[in-house]
Amino acid sequence: MDPVTWTFVILGAAIVAFLSGKVPLEVVAVGVSLALWATGVLTLPQALAGFGDPTVLFIASLFVVAAALDATGLTARAGRLVVARAGRSRVGVVLSIALLVAVLTAFISINGAVAALVPVVAVIARRAGIAAGQLMMPLAFLASAASLLTLTGTPVNVVVSELAAESGARPFGYLEFALVGGPLLVVTAAVVLLAGPRLLPRHAAARTTLGERATETLSLLPDAVLTGENRILARKRGFGVPRLRLGRGSRRTLVITGVMVVLLATGLVPAAVAGLLAAGALILTRVLGVTQVYRSISWTTVVLIAGMIPLSQAFLTTGAAEMVADAVVSLVGQAPPQLALLVLAIVVVVLGQFISNVATVLIVAPVATSIAATLGLSPLPFLMSLTVVGAASFLTPVATPANLMVMDPGGYRFGDYWRLGLPLTLVFVLFAVLYVPLVWRF
Repeated sequence: MDPVTWTFVILGAAIVAFLSGKVPLEVVAVGVSLALWATGVLTLPQALAGFGDPTVLFIASLFVVAAALDATGLTARAGRLVVARAGRSRVGVVLSIALLVAVLTAFISINGAVAALVPVVAVIARRAGIAAGQLMMPLAFLASAASLLTLTGTPVNVVVSELAAESGARPFGYLEFALVGGPLLVVTAAVVLLAGPRLLPRHAAARTTLGERATETLSLLPDAVLTGENRILARKRGFGVPRLRLGRGSRRTLVITGVMVVLLATGLVPAAVAGLLAAGALILTRVLGVTQVYRSISWTTVVLIAGMIPLSQAFLTTGAAEMVADAVVSLVGQAPPQLALLVLAIVVVVLGQFISNVATVLIVAPVATSIAATLGLSPLPFLMSLTVVGAASFLTPVATPANLMVMDPGGYRFGDYWRLGLPLTLVFVLFAVLYVPLVWRF
């Protein structure tokens, strides 16, 4: 078979493996890289290039920074402030959660923020007299919107920014994502407040049993986050949060994190350099030990992205992306480019409910940039649209680790997510198709 055919065969096999939940995510990703080499689609250095990609190193460094913020008690202190000031008003509670999750997600990413806030929200629900099921799912969904506030909100943002630079445009700025993330967070909070009471389940909480797909999704979390989550979730039974004092190294962590953010926002150094400098500084100042650093990194996420990057590259080098792009352009004809965005959005939304949104974006991004090139348009609105719909993983609990983390504390069943998730998915698709091109022009 020719390289193009092999690329599609490998893609199809990877999607089947992802959907089955029978094969570990790391094995699928590495298998993709090796298959691309074995079939002659890529050379061995090209097939393994993802493991040395600056994007992968930057994402790994962010896990280290997140672990430092958690280990020094900074995230817990922020949560305790909300517990003390949220009050009993449902509107006030939801808005307080939205504000807190926005701040935490912007700096420590969506998964770390939700893991830190699950026990805090459990306490808030108890003290406000609100069913946990009315707050846990909103926590996860608000975090998805908040992940679009900064470059570090989710690995997808980092990947898309690098792809934008590689496509001949420019990388997205550190706070540039907030141009769409800010309005989306506001609209998400409004939907939760207005529709939540009717669409969120009210059945009694029941312990859920994790299936294979759920276990695979949770593997996207680093050991340190899982350990911390399990530890503090156990306190939920007592419905209390102990008085937490900031740990040793909290000031050093704040300074180091602040310097990293400044470097990212100003672009003085590449993102990977800023992240690695921050991680190194946390070790040298003894905020974290080397063992803690290794445990803080989600190696599943690192291997998943590193293994899938070559497939994205193969789509470009073999012309497979151009073929799909031509098919989409032929389908939409002379219609406005927003229709092409809609087609891509539907593909990402569907795949994103069952496989990693990072893997989904890496698969679809080459097609998006090829469509932009075919139409003679800027790739920026196409890639930002993918980022937005990539965050719209609301319909199933296994769509993201954040969704899964709130399943048990909220007492949710598998079929509970789509009720509130569907209107939010439509909102995200509309933003991706109609709003994004207004900010990032074709």
